[in-house]
Amino acid sequence: LISRYLDYSVPYRSLFVRPDLDTYREHLLDAMASLLVQLHFSGIFWGDCSLSNALFRQDAGRLQAYLVDAETSESHESLSEGMRDHELEIMEENISGSLADLAAAGELPADFPVFETGASIRERYLRLWNEINQAEKIAADQKYRIQERIRKLNALGFSVDEVLLRPVDGGDQLQFRVMVTDRHFHRHLLQGLTGLEAEEQQAQRLINEIQETRAGLSQTQNRSTPLSVAGQQWLSDTYRPLVQQLQDAEIGSYSPLEIYCLMLEHKWYLSEAAQQDVGHHKALESFLAQVLPQRLSQVSDP
Repeated sequence: LISRYLDYSVPYRSLFVRPDLDTYREHLLDAMASLLVQLHFSGIFWGDCSLSNALFRQDAGRLQAYLVDAETSESHESLSEGMRDHELEIMEENISGSLADLAAAGELPADFPVFETGASIRERYLRLWNEINQAEKIAADQKYRIQERIRKLNALGFSVDEVLLRPVDGGDQLQFRVMVTDRHFHRHLLQGLTGLEAEEQQAQRLINEIQETRAGLSQTQNRSTPLSVAGQQWLSDTYRPLVQQLQDAEIGSYSPLEIYCLMLEHKWYLSEAAQQDVGHHKALESFLAQVLPQRLSQVSDP
């Protein structure tokens, strides 16, 4: 048995008592569906999927779900469609029960869709499962579409292990299927570039910043800059100084990475309003003065 404390995580009840429940409800449903897809793709049958057996961490304004009770889980080489469907049935029953308890205790709005929530997670699960498992046919001279498919999966966060390719229709067509390993593509990339351990959505935003840094360096130096060099310069010149200023303020139970990503989101809104890049320091001042106090006042545990 291996156990460790999951930093900056909260149970589902903390999310359901937030005043911004509507926003977090959608993120929670997506997070649960994504967790099940990742487990099933790895051959893991949870056996007792429920909100109570998961913890949630903020991820650039969204959520990531983590399994915290694997007592009933089983590991297989792969899961049959019947096993996956059985898992979804267990999930729907458990989640309806948990939400019914919250509703009975008066902790949910009167119109909250208690018995539809599990079904919504199932729908999201099936969409995502089909997206990563579909086989496509292309003309023999359209192999570039394989890279398009890989980029699409990377954008969803999935790391690609291999591509299965075989001729069909007498060789005039190719059928290909992209095999994924996990949903941590940008997490792995960011950690390799900077050593930072982030959630997937956080990592996507930070990689975008590193790409901007790379473009600026390439323009200034009039030559191509390796992404690794840009990553280290961004880390030392941008990320660390700003995070230090954020941590000098009271950030509650937000992680430094999450609060930085929220500041980036605020910077984007300010820049859109000004029709120009307002810069990190102006965005930081505005964020600390206007946004952070409001967020901290909403709930003690974000």
